[in-house]
Amino acid sequence: MSMMGDTAAAESNPFTDTTTRGTPVSTPMSNELHEAQLAGTVRELFYRARDSRRPIVAQWKTNYRVLNNKTWSSRSEPWMPAPEISNIWPIIASLVAWMTDQRPTAIVTPSIPPFSDAADFYDQIAEHMNACLRSTWSGNMADAEVEKMLWDVCTYQVGYMKSVWEPWLADGLGDAMMRRVDPFTLYPDPFARSMDQLNYITEAKIMSIDDVERAWPGSTKRINAGATEEIDEAPHRADATTSQNQPRVNLGPISPSTYSRFAPSQRQSNQLISEDPVVVVLECWIRMSETITHKDDPTIQEGTARVIDRWKCIVTCGQTVLMEAFADEIYGHNTHPYDKMCLFDTGEWYGPCLVEFLTSPQESINRMLANMEQNIMLVGNPILFESPRQGSRTTKTNRPGQRIQGRREEVGWLEPPTLHPDMINLIQYYESKIETISGLSAIVRGFSPTGRNSSDVLSSVQDSAFVRVRATLRNLERCLRGVTQKMVGNIAEFYTEPRMIAIAGPGSDKTRYAIKSRHFYTVNDGTEEDSTPLRFTVMADAGSEHPTSRGARQEQANFLFSVGAIDEIEVLKAHQWPNWREVAGRVMDMKATTGQLGQAPGKRQATRS
Repeated sequence: MSMMGDTAAAESNPFTDTTTRGTPVSTPMSNELHEAQLAGTVRELFYRARDSRRPIVAQWKTNYRVLNNKTWSSRSEPWMPAPEISNIWPIIASLVAWMTDQRPTAIVTPSIPPFSDAADFYDQIAEHMNACLRSTWSGNMADAEVEKMLWDVCTYQVGYMKSVWEPWLADGLGDAMMRRVDPFTLYPDPFARSMDQLNYITEAKIMSIDDVERAWPGSTKRINAGATEEIDEAPHRADATTSQNQPRVNLGPISPSTYSRFAPSQRQSNQLISEDPVVVVLECWIRMSETITHKDDPTIQEGTARVIDRWKCIVTCGQTVLMEAFADEIYGHNTHPYDKMCLFDTGEWYGPCLVEFLTSPQESINRMLANMEQNIMLVGNPILFESPRQGSRTTKTNRPGQRIQGRREEVGWLEPPTLHPDMINLIQYYESKIETISGLSAIVRGFSPTGRNSSDVLSSVQDSAFVRVRATLRNLERCLRGVTQKMVGNIAEFYTEPRMIAIAGPGSDKTRYAIKSRHFYTVNDGTEEDSTPLRFTVMADAGSEHPTSRGARQEQANFLFSVGAIDEIEVLKAHQWPNWREVAGRVMDMKATTGQLGQAPGKRQATRS
């Protein structure tokens, strides 16, 4: 293609950016035409991702129904038994509980040359960043978002987290936060197999008019109320009574106040409650390339160029573009805010789904239980065979207590067939396969084993089951590493006002840090105008390298203490003893008084008898 053809193609693509960093994208089109083209392109990308994901959504809804113990859609007769003995829910609940039993942590290290003059100073700044992360996790209850994401991973093959800056947190100062994103609302690039291969990703959100106004002030004057797209909605327990497409109520001012920021827009419902319709907002993140030459960066050799990726966020509602900006203009990082996790990384975007694997044996168990219960009902109330002289030709259904007319003259009870003796064995076989597929045996889920088994046998059974749990924990650590990296970037970028960071809780020191203005900025040329936020390297730990069982961790601590490898503080921390710091201090003071501090444990203590 000629150079003129390349130029024309670049001008026709609204996402082509050949300018330098920080320079607005120039376009010869008018603002209205540019906005219409942007909105049309975002919708086109959304339609591609939505259509390619439609077969998976149908399976997701089936998984949700089975997980919530709704294996029977409907029975032909209301009297027919429909037992639902859920084996899947306790397995998923145990798996999520094991993965969140150890609170995830993250440690940051400043990205500076080692042994430099300011290394000690920046190490202290890194400790302040660690304190900010612990305070954010504890104060904003980020562990609840991780738990919800793990339920998505087990139910919908994938879980998503979004790193955002929420200005209403921290008493209005704002704070970095991670949020679980509903998999039904996120539409990734259908050709991507990993986050590195992602070219675009779209989040479709159902919002009220007031939600849009709060997010983008003044934008409601340019959008049409009721502008919606056909999106996939997640199932929920209130599906039979409510719909997300119905208008949402906007509360007016509460007495004695006479004004509210979120007052309604003069619409009235049948109950005289003001309301606004909802709209669908598409938040599309697109990866773009930018070329940097020697003219832009003197460190680049003349005649060569460097190509970097920049992510642009385009938010649309119908034909209206609500926002268009690059990632580094919105957040403290230069990429999209999403991270994903799968149960096992198999090289595909959607990983294996545990609920989907367990659905078939669960449905077979429920069907056999229904047949057994129906057979027992027929034994207790058998079918009566009548004479045809009473005559009526009606279709009969095999159910208890029914009377059926036949050609023979005698009248009597019909004996139902007996149950096959292998039905119980078949149910037990399916239950054993459920344990094999999940990797969580009955012992791991809290059931007492039969017989007299030694503690070593039980530990071996639990350890073999926890191999899969630790593999999933490693995937969780990779996800949290990306999430925390973006949270750290937002904290370093937007902590521009003085604030007090306080940490208090079991297992944590009572720590207080005074964070000054631009606390995580480094001055380049001695002036505040040239200062830039620090960058940190993050290491996340969710417990993949530690014993998964709490009892195993406590037993390990007891053994290390018995051989003198750790002290009283670490033992009490492992047991999570209340007020462990004060208790350890009293014990160590008593040993210091009697002259036993620092001595090896005695024979009785070493044998742990």
